Amino acid sequence: MVLYKKTNVTAKNGINFVRSAVEGAGSLFHKIEGENDLGIDGLIELIRDERPLNRQVAVQIKSGPSYYNSSGEECLIPIESHRDYWLNHPLPVLGVVFVPALGVAHWVNIKSYLKDHPTNTVIRFRTSRANRFDQSAFSTIFVPNVLREVPDLSLPEAFTLFGSPKPDESYLGLIVLFRRYPNVLEVWTRLIQHLVETPAQEIPPVLVYFLAHIPWHGDIAYFGEAITAETKAHAKNLLARFSREQVVKLLEFIDEESSISRGAVGQSVEAIISSLPNASKLLEGIVLDKSLEPFTRDCAAIILAMNEGPAAIPTIKQLADTGSWYAGELIEHIKTYGAVNPYA
Repeated sequence: MVLYKKTNVTAKNGINFVRSAVEGAGSLFHKIEGENDLGIDGLIELIRDERPLNRQVAVQIKSGPSYYNSSGEECLIPIESHRDYWLNHPLPVLGVVFVPALGVAHWVNIKSYLKDHPTNTVIRFRTSRANRFDQSAFSTIFVPNVLREVPDLSLPEAFTLFGSPKPDESYLGLIVLFRRYPNVLEVWTRLIQHLVETPAQEIPPVLVYFLAHIPWHGDIAYFGEAITAETKAHAKNLLARFSREQVVKLLEFIDEESSISRGAVGQSVEAIISSLPNASKLLEGIVLDKSLEPFTRDCAAIILAMNEGPAAIPTIKQLADTGSWYAGELIEHIKTYGAVNPYA
């Protein structure tokens, strides 16, 4: 007797779920038959408002409980012999895991994952609203992601995601809030509140870059809706309340390799700190605080020097006297050139 294995039914359920979500959203799903399956189960042709976008993505679909760890809310896709095939495929390659018991699916960018985890034998990714795959999310999140557009989410949806404890959900909410709603005053209130209340290691550096749009700096290439004078005034008022604690937190975003230089997060940090009404006083206190990391004090010193020029030398000299070679070099530079400009 020939048996029709249950695993075949489960696999077909996954493909049907993906097909339904894609076609329900108005795009096309082209199934690749099993005998021609080399690690790709189908092609998704993107269509918006009945117009083809001339973009396709390849998908590998897994379905069933063996591909989902409920305790960790984690999806798994075995790489097996597909690594090179996926990496060298001419189309974007995405993985979708359908969990029949929950009736939901989630997706991952396989090429990006493989590049970031070159030795892994299994693709593992956490489930969230940011990578959910269904008819609604396909149009509002999935397609914009593929097209490198801002997801089409409402303001309440973006606020909810931004407040999520899951990093990818919070990051998605942040991107949508800044790019789609730059002149909603509450957006800036929430962004600045997040910086104040959240540990630095849990804050994506892009938030600092976004906040630097208020004081601005020369390497910001802004696109989209212009930030109004009213919005900037509101945000500047909030930033002006920053205490020493917030300035130290900002300095912690600067990495030692790029420090304060053009295009680095340090440039955004400097722009924000330099815009504060009491910046020099706060920086002086940080430079002289021996309980802080030497690199943090050095960064405070260079921003102080940028703002105060020769007047900063007495404070920076006290840092040099503690053994900071950088402070000594900074003093010599000020004496020679009269100023400091790391962006020149």
